[in-house]
Amino acid sequence: MNRATRGVLRKLGSDQHLDQERQQLLQREMEERHARAEAAAADGLGLDQVPSELQSESEKRHDKYRRQQAMAGRFTPAAERLPIMTAEERQSRDRDRPKWSQTEFEGPIGKLIEKYGDLAEVRRHLTLGQAMKYEFTEDGRVLDRDGNVIFDGVKVLSPF
Repeated sequence: MNRATRGVLRKLGSDQHLDQERQQLLQREMEERHARAEAAAADGLGLDQVPSELQSESEKRHDKYRRQQAMAGRFTPAAERLPIMTAEERQSRDRDRPKWSQTEFEGPIGKLIEKYGDLAEVRRHLTLGQAMKYEFTEDGRVLDRDGNVIFDGVKVLSPF
């Protein structure tokens, strides 16, 4: 054989070897992609990977209902999760709760003390702002924020 033919055959032999390696590499990549696709299909990720712009209307509808069914399966029905109360339990619960009463401004604290006399009754008629502004002591006095005595138990000391 002449030298040129041998050079060509040598190159063909080495190229054929590289082609076989490329084929094996492509085959392995295809098998890996196929395995990933099967795993994704097993997890239910089929249409999720496709952007919604590429899906048809029926595919979008199908995907929406599939997601709704998946979410519904994660939670038990509300009737099973929530406790069912008997009438007696509901009455005892309502009895234990404090009663809400709407308050409205009736006047300054001095006028309330003169009108009602009893400090417990005065407290019930205070608005939220007034209740935050005044402090009722155990000995029957009423103090403002600065500690000044408003009511000493007998008479109102400061002007209102």
